[in-house]
Amino acid sequence: MFWENLGLMFQFLWVAFECLILPVTTVVVLVLVTINIAIKHWELIKYWLQVASRVVSWLFVKLAWLIIRLIDGKKTADKWF
Repeated sequence: MFWENLGLMFQFLWVAFECLILPVTTVVVLVLVTINIAIKHWELIKYWLQVASRVVSWLFVKLAWLIIRLIDGKKTADKWF
């Protein structure tokens, strides 16, 4: 093996590490850390998901009431809700 090829091989290994191995390792570590945090704080996450779900449901009910009121009037909207 020639010394020039050895230097080229090290350059290739560095580019492979910099462009492939390092980003993939970083993404895998970030995903594992995120999963670990989600597992540790699952009860808190579940609570806030329920709160968000109830808020979104309430907004949809109010939107439906507003649409019915705009189309049929206040009396009909108050009958529905």
